[in-house]
Amino acid sequence: MKPPIQPIVPERQFNAVKKQKSGRTPTHIEYKNIDPRIETALYYGFTPLSTPLSITKEDHEKAKMLGDASKADSLCLMPTLQEKAAMFRYFEEKHMSEYGHPIMFSAEFTPSGKLKDKSDKHRLTFEIMGSNKSIAEATLIQTGLATLKNEGHNELSVALNSVGDRESLNRFVRELTNYYRKHIASLPQACKTLLRKNPIELLTCDHEKCRTLAEEAPQSISFLGDESRRHFKEVLEFLEELEIPFGIDPKLISNRLFASETLFEIRETTENGTTRPLCSGVRYNTLGKRLGLKREVPSIGMNLLLSRSKKESAATRRVLFKRPSIFFFQLGFCAKLKSLRVIETLRKAGIPLYQSLNRDKLLSQVSSIENMKIPYSIILGQREALENSVIVRNTQNRAQETVKLHQLADHLKKLKLA
Repeated sequence: MKPPIQPIVPERQFNAVKKQKSGRTPTHIEYKNIDPRIETALYYGFTPLSTPLSITKEDHEKAKMLGDASKADSLCLMPTLQEKAAMFRYFEEKHMSEYGHPIMFSAEFTPSGKLKDKSDKHRLTFEIMGSNKSIAEATLIQTGLATLKNEGHNELSVALNSVGDRESLNRFVRELTNYYRKHIASLPQACKTLLRKNPIELLTCDHEKCRTLAEEAPQSISFLGDESRRHFKEVLEFLEELEIPFGIDPKLISNRLFASETLFEIRETTENGTTRPLCSGVRYNTLGKRLGLKREVPSIGMNLLLSRSKKESAATRRVLFKRPSIFFFQLGFCAKLKSLRVIETLRKAGIPLYQSLNRDKLLSQVSSIENMKIPYSIILGQREALENSVIVRNTQNRAQETVKLHQLADHLKKLKLA
């Protein structure tokens, strides 16, 4: 049985350490040929792919069939349709549908053309495939922030927007088109052409007239259906619980051919007061079947821009990650809100754990760890969430005790789990 929890093994021949000859499970997992900065994401449940993803001719053709002829740029922060086509192709080739959802992994795209080996920047791509839960957005944002902070970026904030489901987006586009048609006399000729092709792009047009009109233009969040509004509200609640500074940016719009629900950027404020994006993410819930899958795979992905080390070598592209000895259970939305804070606290203490945050029911979470023989579990229920505590349980003798969240790391260290 393939374990449906972190660490997911999306490749049958994945480069993790195998069982020792003695039959004992090794204490660490070794990942080779990966960016060492993926270690932060390992704590949140992402498994790195051992080989970069490449965009094939087939991926370009599928993007063209859906109406997108743009070329993928390996340094573009906002995901492209070609990249998503490559992602779903990989999903199918590796039979990921056979694994329990969600699938959480990180990958690098193969650079090409003039960008190959010449840039001091490169991207890491993070994907959560098979989850329509708001915790997926929160997990990506928290992972991106933690990774960037480890790189020395401190003045960070999050910008978000939502375009809702397909029906919500269509309502917004119709209203936006009508708005610009009323002001068509004010638009430059090039922008009039853009209005016929894709009115959404007018929101980010640099022309002075377009910038002025964009200030009063309809906003996509005004057209969300009930379910989309609830989903976006939950995402914001996660950020509030994590005390992450954020703001709504109605001009944050991605490719309408695949974008749905939440879009976000992590931005850094520079010394002169300007901001620059270092990370972007977007949901693409309805893209799978349009690219040939038998059923939809609700998913969300993020691109993270990092500086490339000039001294990078094969020897430095490896991570030795401690195998978790704890499984983290969470019960109820209130507990789920605090779950990422628990993981971040333990990450800073160097204590990894297995988790299944995208699952709600206890039975579903318990089934995830059958036969894994994990010695300890952490349980965060509604009552514990209100009391800022967790239950630490020995799964062998069933002894348990309640521990305050601020004492959890020290308590686990005493149990020699760090």
